[in-house]
Order: sequence, then structure tokens, then C-alpha cells
Amino acid sequence: NSSEKEDIDEVSLDLPPTKRLYYEQPESSEFEAQVLDVIENKIVLDQTLFYPEGGGQPADHGTLSVNDYVARVADVQIINGVIVHETDSDYGFKKGDTVKGKVDWVRRMAHSRHHTATHIVNEAAKSVLGNHIWQTGAQKFTDRARLDLTHFKRITDDEFREIELRANKSVMANMPVHIDWMDRVKAEKKYGFVLYQGGVPPGKEIRILQVGKDVEACGGTHVSNTGLIGPIKLIKTERIQDGVERIEYSAGEAAVLRIQDRDELLNRSAEALRVSPEHL
Repeated sequence: NSSEKEDIDEVSLDLPPTKRLYYEQPESSEFEAQVLDVIENKIVLDQTLFYPEGGGQPADHGTLSVNDYVARVADVQIINGVIVHETDSDYGFKKGDTVKGKVDWVRRMAHSRHHTATHIVNEAAKSVLGNHIWQTGAQKFTDRARLDLTHFKRITDDEFREIELRANKSVMANMPVHIDWMDRVKAEKKYGFVLYQGGVPPGKEIRILQVGKDVEACGGTHVSNTGLIGPIKLIKTERIQDGVERIEYSAGEAAVLRIQDRDELLNRSAEALRVSPEHL
């Protein structure tokens, strides 16, 4: 609703930027905060652990509660540095209230795993296909993610398998995920414009994420080391436009479920044809 968005835009201009606890306390799922404003069913707090939609990563879900009243957080957006929590009801909260927030941790971890996996798949693809590839887009979900890369020809089956193998070797290497805030000019001088593969973030200070050889400006949530991602299963690759290849993959628990689904499909097909899976 555009008029609602205008209301929030106007209100957010008068409010200070929300303190982003999800950067300061990446392992925490519960917090307390003050209500700064209430616009119908939208709550603005002085600080939050809820990650707002951005950088191809969906918003966190969870609950906000005051006394015995609990509301579900269905969407979180950031406007001019102010984070707005959209809840499933428009009463129960007022300015000045102290609220307890709780992030749906299973959802957050699924997004974090897929976000860190995206950086790993990007680096694995670059090592297999060549340094010419450039990330043109990425989207994360709880059950899968996708990465769009510039590449002048189709990815072959052998390249597909090699990218998957290298990505999983990076996971098994249990590498730390380094995150630093850096002055934009200094970061550009040190790393070059390869930083902006995932898009160009605003601000004088940018958040630099390094996983192995992959270095990018990234505002998303991540796991602290690659081992926490679990397995990475490449699902498919497709040509989405001239010169752009899309790789789709699952990470962690989602990857295990994906493999189990494939196995079940294979076993049922083999059973239907009365042969062993090997003969199929």
C-alpha cells in the first residue's frame, strides 16, 4: 500500500537510525528494546535483532511482546536507517513501552547458511569457470538460494560437479568468516571494485566480508565459520539471459532434504521399473 509506505517514510524522517543489534550480537535471538513509534501495525524500536529485508536476504520473522501481549513479526524493512517491524495486529504497543523481541532462529540460520554459501559458490565458480565471471544477482531463501553470474557459455556437467566439489571442500576447510567495517575509499583501494559484486551499499563505512579468497561488501547475516554451513548441494544451472548463468543450490539441512528427495525419486523409479537404482 503506497499511502502506508508514505506514512512510514514521513515518520522515519523524524526518528534516529535504529541500532542494529544483529551486527553486534550475531549469535543472539532475544533482546529488549524501547518503542519509539507505532504506525498502525508497524513498530519502530530504538534497537533490534530483526534483520530487515535487503541484499537478497529475506527479513527475519519472530515475535514482539509487552507484558502478556504477543504479536508476530511478519516483515521487517529499513527506511533511511530506521527499521520498521510489521506485526500481525495494530494494538498492544505504545510509545515508551519496553518490549521483548524474539527472532525465529531456525529461519535466521537457514538464511545465514545460504548467504555464506553464496560467497563460497561464487568463489568456487570463479576458480572453475575463470576470473571473468561477475555476480549480477543473488537471492536467498530458507530451502535454497540462487546466484546469477556472467559467463559467455553454458556451464557443463563436469564444471557443475567441480563447482559443487570445490564449494564443499571450502566448507570442510572450516575457514573463519571475517567481517570488518572499513572506510569506503580505503576498502576500494585495498580490494578494488570486485567488492561490489553483490551491489553497491550506501554510506562512508562499508561492511567487508571475507571468506577464503572471496571479498565483498555485504550487509547480510552469516555463520562464523564455513563448517557451520553443512553440505552444499547444487540443484541446477540455467541460462536466464544472454551471457548470464543462474546456479541454484541448497545448504545445510535444506541440502540434506534435497539429497533425500533425489534418493527417494531414484528408488521409487527403480522400483516401478523393477530394477536396482544402479541399473536404472
